[in-house]
Amino acid sequence: MPENIKRHLDESVPSQLTLSEVKKRKILNEANQRMDGRNFSSPRLFKPFAIGVAILGLSAFLSFPYIQDWSEESAFQPALKEPNNEKIKKVTITGVEYPSLINATYIADTEEMIVTDHDGIYSYSVESETKRVIVEPKDNAEIFELAVNGEWLVWEDVSTSKLYILNRISNERKEFSNTLMTYDFQLDGDTLTYASIGDRDSFMGYKKLDLSSWKETEIHELTGEGANSRSAIHDGLLVIPERIKVNDKSSVAFFLYDLKKQIQVGEYVVPYEVANNVTITNNKIFAQLYNEGEASRLAYINLEDSQLHEVNVPAFDAYAVYEDFVALSLSRNDSNTVKLFQIEENSVVALPTFNQIKERLVKPRFTENGTLVVNGEGEQHSMYLQDVNHLE
Repeated sequence: MPENIKRHLDESVPSQLTLSEVKKRKILNEANQRMDGRNFSSPRLFKPFAIGVAILGLSAFLSFPYIQDWSEESAFQPALKEPNNEKIKKVTITGVEYPSLINATYIADTEEMIVTDHDGIYSYSVESETKRVIVEPKDNAEIFELAVNGEWLVWEDVSTSKLYILNRISNERKEFSNTLMTYDFQLDGDTLTYASIGDRDSFMGYKKLDLSSWKETEIHELTGEGANSRSAIHDGLLVIPERIKVNDKSSVAFFLYDLKKQIQVGEYVVPYEVANNVTITNNKIFAQLYNEGEASRLAYINLEDSQLHEVNVPAFDAYAVYEDFVALSLSRNDSNTVKLFQIEENSVVALPTFNQIKERLVKPRFTENGTLVVNGEGEQHSMYLQDVNHLE
């Protein structure tokens, strides 16, 4: 690998993103394999910002942690109820490495966890406490990027440079020779969106694939300087964040698309350098916003008035939001843990939901229908599920 490419990767990855040397090698090897022998039809792909976008995309989204050891005997321990809070489910999976649990996806409709170990993809049923293989493991597989819901599973195997789509109802599976750099897979019903960099038409941006008709449509061309957040999709709307320059100062632009009509319905620019964890919920675009060297803040763009509103919250490291519920990672002693709040008039009211759990809680994320998932850092590395629609 030429030294200048490796140096460019080191310089292009933002300081808030950390990559091990192993992951850097994986990213660089994949870039070499995909770019070797290819003829790009447009010189603009060699612009510095385009290279930065490609490397940032790969570094941010192809660094999916994986399980190193797998035990066929591992299965769910019985779901336990926390004292004084009968709505919380405690789920413990044995024999699975913690980096994989931290990225597990919960599907509330089917009550299952989806986990990848880099070699294969697996489902764990919370109800029956059993596991099954969805994608058979292969020794040389490299599965880093996936998206899943109750009907569809989409993943890329870097080792084969192929994109796979599985209909989980009919068990029909399609595969596509993937000559692109693709990342940021998002599912909304039968709609898949993803970013592609450097295809035969020199298109760099987001595409939509209708999984019922297999019709592909270009949605948004990337013209900015990268992003610190994935896109967000909800109920037919897609929001794509990009860093842009406004009067020589870095800002973030949110591009909003109606996927059914396939048109842009909004563009919102906020005077911040970084937007993390962009989320659409309750007709609002939420993000963790900050400028370098400053504290972050939780804010949203109300799609009804197109204005930016700040939510008065304690200092936080990470967040997840669903309608008027927000989970925040807050300082506790020398560390932090997750607490649940309800948003009221742009302030928050603390809820006692996790008060009985003494272990540190991390990585809050909501399902599309309001189940909050957090990972515990106790000895068992349990996960806790709380449906906020059923809080007393």
